[in-house]
Amino acid sequence: MDSQEQYEALLAKWGFEDTGAADYARRQKRARQVKAVVAFFKTTVSTIKKASDRPQHLSQANL
Repeated sequence: MDSQEQYEALLAKWGFEDTGAADYARRQKRARQVKAVVAFFKTTVSTIKKASDRPQHLSQANL
């Protein structure tokens, strides 16, 4: 029995479970979500900046 198996057996004996893998997966999912939100806002801000940098020509109807 290696040390990892001993560790898991001791946790099981005490009524605990090793949630390291689940915690890691949850952190990775949260990091992907945050990265997606940041990318969305960066794209939105750059689009707004590009739109505001363009010269705006307002045509007026001569009646």
